[in-house]
Amino acid sequence: MKKPYRQISLGFSAERFREGHHIIYIYNDDHDRKKTMAKFLQQGLLDDEKVLYLLDDISPEEMKKELLDLGVDVDRKQKDFDITKGHYARCPGGYFSPEFMLGIVGEYYDNAIKAGYKGARGAGEMSWALAEGRSTVPDLLNYEARLNDILETHPLTTVCQYDARRFDGALIMDMLSLHPMMIVRGQLVKNPSYIEPEIFLAEYQERMNRNNG
Repeated sequence: MKKPYRQISLGFSAERFREGHHIIYIYNDDHDRKKTMAKFLQQGLLDDEKVLYLLDDISPEEMKKELLDLGVDVDRKQKDFDITKGHYARCPGGYFSPEFMLGIVGEYYDNAIKAGYKGARGAGEMSWALAEGRSTVPDLLNYEARLNDILETHPLTTVCQYDARRFDGALIMDMLSLHPMMIVRGQLVKNPSYIEPEIFLAEYQERMNRNNG
């Protein structure tokens, strides 16, 4: 029998939401982003969840200091909080594999439940994907599309962070299409641009065929 979803707080609003949401956060201000993510991560620790953060530009030690300054109990909750460079988790062989990362997501949630946590949540900075030779756009889109299905059975609440100053506008629009929820001005809202993953991938393939034809 399928375990019922919990209703959880994301930490940055009073409203409660079903766990396992696939959320996009498009930002252009690092200070606001860090404050919002600190609230999201701290709430997970308060709610007895296993918490994962995949970072990009700075070291885990630097990120821990920033989170401590923002009120996150990183030191006291060390065993509950995993923080690592994102490309190590996603690109263990130097290249991004959607299948590998989807397996990691499911395994992370299952291990958290087995260890006695009430649930799990994670946030990841996505700029690692911009490094040459690390990933392709089709692989990244395929991962984001298929993640929606994984989260239905392994409801790890997930925030994918995209820096609008670094990502191409067309790619950000495609990413928007694959996330049912989005963070806007510190609030979680339904994404009006969301397209069912199967429909998006079919339309994307048609678009690529036309461009290459």
